[in-house]
Amino acid sequence: MAQTRHAMVESITIKLSPGKLSEYRNLLAPQYRDHRDMTKRYKVTVPFPRDCPVTPAKLKQLVLASGRIQLLLDEQSSSDQTKRAKLAQTIVELLDEIGLAENLPVIRTLGTMLNAIFDRIYTGVLVNEVKLEQLRARFGRQTVLYLPSHRSYGDFILLSYVLFCYNIAIPGIAAGMDFYSMAGMGSALRNTGAFYMRRTYGNDRQYWYIFREYMRQLTVAYDRGIEFFVEGTRSRSNKALTPKIGLLSMALEPLFMGEVPDLLIVPVSVSYDRPVEEQLFVYELLGVPKPKETTRGLLKALSIVRENFGTIYLEFGDPLSAKDYFGDGLNRTRHTVAPTFAQTLAKEERVAIQNLANDVVHLQQHRMVLTTFHLVALYYNYKKYHGQAVTLGELVDGVAWLGRVLEDLGAITEVEGCADVEPLCLAALDVHRNILQLTADRVLTIARTYHDFSRVDKRKLKGYNLTDGVMKLAVPIFSLQLYCNPCLHWLAVPAMVLLAARSLTVPTASGSTVRRADLGRMVQELRNLYGLEFVLYARRETVEFDAALAHLYRQGLLRTKPGGDPEQTLHFAEQHTDQRQLANVYLSALGPFLCTYLQALEVLLGQFRAREKFTEKEYLAAVQQHVEQQLLRQERNVHPYCLSLDSISLALHSLVTVGAIRKSKRDNVYCYDLGTDGMLESVNQRLRCYCTLLPFEYLTFQDAVTGCKL
Repeated sequence: MAQTRHAMVESITIKLSPGKLSEYRNLLAPQYRDHRDMTKRYKVTVPFPRDCPVTPAKLKQLVLASGRIQLLLDEQSSSDQTKRAKLAQTIVELLDEIGLAENLPVIRTLGTMLNAIFDRIYTGVLVNEVKLEQLRARFGRQTVLYLPSHRSYGDFILLSYVLFCYNIAIPGIAAGMDFYSMAGMGSALRNTGAFYMRRTYGNDRQYWYIFREYMRQLTVAYDRGIEFFVEGTRSRSNKALTPKIGLLSMALEPLFMGEVPDLLIVPVSVSYDRPVEEQLFVYELLGVPKPKETTRGLLKALSIVRENFGTIYLEFGDPLSAKDYFGDGLNRTRHTVAPTFAQTLAKEERVAIQNLANDVVHLQQHRMVLTTFHLVALYYNYKKYHGQAVTLGELVDGVAWLGRVLEDLGAITEVEGCADVEPLCLAALDVHRNILQLTADRVLTIARTYHDFSRVDKRKLKGYNLTDGVMKLAVPIFSLQLYCNPCLHWLAVPAMVLLAARSLTVPTASGSTVRRADLGRMVQELRNLYGLEFVLYARRETVEFDAALAHLYRQGLLRTKPGGDPEQTLHFAEQHTDQRQLANVYLSALGPFLCTYLQALEVLLGQFRAREKFTEKEYLAAVQQHVEQQLLRQERNVHPYCLSLDSISLALHSLVTVGAIRKSKRDNVYCYDLGTDGMLESVNQRLRCYCTLLPFEYLTFQDAVTGCKL
């Protein structure tokens, strides 16, 4: 029965092929010098070649002449030719703001600069060459949509660089107005294929029509493909974000309208050993607003970079045929009753697109490479939660062991097939010596932060004005947690299974037995609450539950009880040291998020229950203030990561999703009020119970952070 459920879920989503570290090639290696030669003859492969290629200038002409824009001109000019000509000029100016360009000398110049930067700060830019060549073999039959993960500003520049190195045409790349306003850089990036979009359209129907039509023409007429981030923005937490479907809907609209036969969807996974924005992300999570992007700031940052940022892994995932993916849901006859430019997508079509977006993010996560430091951070955190020091020898054994566990789950790790992990650990610690360091006795310790937080402009904080002492404690812990977070894609569901099993039973010497149906119900409740945090969604619920059980069986944490029916009862065993150790690793990974949501609920019930309405900003500041007080008192069930505005915000929106909090809009501001059905109290009680089941008490880490005194 379990196999049948698994097959049904996979049939409505996607098949996942295994990844291999051996498929990657290092572009910085000497044998790839010709690939990186920016003066080489550019024998470009175009994803969807046309008899008459459309130039960037022609693309704008197609937009201006389209039925959608002509209808806009008719509606807003009222047959007044002078007004129409003026409006047409405005549209031309907006197209100049939006539109991409292509200038090979600029591409070569920027590529040469990137070569110098990469040689300076990276030890490797590794590309899955096997998957890239498989993708190239699929070219020629449809427009290609590249959908990369988004963990750094460098993502789209990196993809363009790699495509140029492999003589593949650089696609049109959706970029935010942050880059547009950077002197010199905005124009340079435009000449490498960037087209610009405003973050918000508001009620500007004119801009909406023009940008939507530009996306349509890119899909229908442009031969080089389109690239954009389905997550919408960079993930500061190093976890996946819930996807946005605005751009994806625009790109897929011509498919549903019958204007193109198919589209090729290419999930792209970019994994950073150490993102250049690492410290900025930490500060943003704590509430310090990001600095405005400027060309001067960029050049200054590049001029002072002397650090080693390790490696980057870039993976081109298995391409998806959009036509095959949607199957019977692709009902084009509904759009034959009127001109396509006058129609919008149906509700069920938008639901199908949201499902595709969810699957793309899942595929991106599935093929992310977990670097050695991801495993180092995970193991170190697990040991420190138990108040245990970590020697280099213990770290090496622990990283090798975690590598095997994660590979069993299906993850690609940097320690794959490595007989001696110690050199990898030492190299990882060298790259991340700003976070973890080895003492003279070869014991790991958290590095001290030297930043002066008194210089932060308190007026611009997004949350509460945290004390300098708490900031100095939180920054290194946040930095460490950012490298644990990518592992949650693999560990979250097994951890939920173990947590639910512990809450349903009283452990005995031989383990505990639970009813499968009860376990499934409780895991479902956890998934619903943490669906936004870990980007979990209902269509994968059954297959991920079954996969977690199968993994726990293989790891010896779940056993078939003699005479028992595995479809009805499950027997969990943690009597051996290695079993307890593995279970505790899972729970330590989930622990900070359990604590964050618990603290958020304590604030909601304690401070906002009596209030009619409150804003998210008020809520964020209140939770951070409460957590700071809990940390200073060294209370149980609190962790420095509970200060993360990202997770605090997700907790609020998750409670809205499950119906425990109501959300409304008043005077163009979103407000919230608490439900009265007792759901919040019930969730709070459940989380408090879960936190008591954790195999450790969270400390404030002040003993772990060198020189930190609260």
